[in-house]
Amino acid sequence: MGRTLAVLAVGLAVGSHWVVEPIRVSSDSMSPTLSPGDHVVLLRTPWAGTVSRGDVVVVGPGWADRAAATTNAGAAQVPTGTSWVKRVVAVGGDVVGLEDGRLVVDGVPVTEPWVDEESMDGVWFGPVAVPAGAVFLMGDDRARSVDSRALGPALLDELDGRVVTPWPLS
Repeated sequence: MGRTLAVLAVGLAVGSHWVVEPIRVSSDSMSPTLSPGDHVVLLRTPWAGTVSRGDVVVVGPGWADRAAATTNAGAAQVPTGTSWVKRVVAVGGDVVGLEDGRLVVDGVPVTEPWVDEESMDGVWFGPVAVPAGAVFLMGDDRARSVDSRALGPALLDELDGRVVTPWPLS
């Protein structure tokens, strides 16, 4: 019995680092869904499976680092070397944009109960096509979020995983 518990404890310790990971949210770009200081559980890639529209993901520092190196000077002012918590709003092959603050994917307005559309009134973006092997990410607080509108789509291999807790673990 003692040996079984020891093996289980070692397995959980090792597996928890590679399979799941607690993450602390440090910005308000996902408000009201997540607030600074909230803790969530990340299901790491590849165990996270396929990401879909609406999923909340963590994208590694490579996304902002790549954008700063390959795009305009505005992206170069974005903090690099940090991970980001964002929502997948479009996947490879989709055409995405904002029309008067409302998310539109493939010409169809998307209902997003987590976004305050009134705060985005008058905001237009795109439309842009999301390349294969990439996702378009936005924060739920669209007015404050630095996301794919500035950094471009995130490559799937830049994703650390998918947030699996449906609520913050504060």
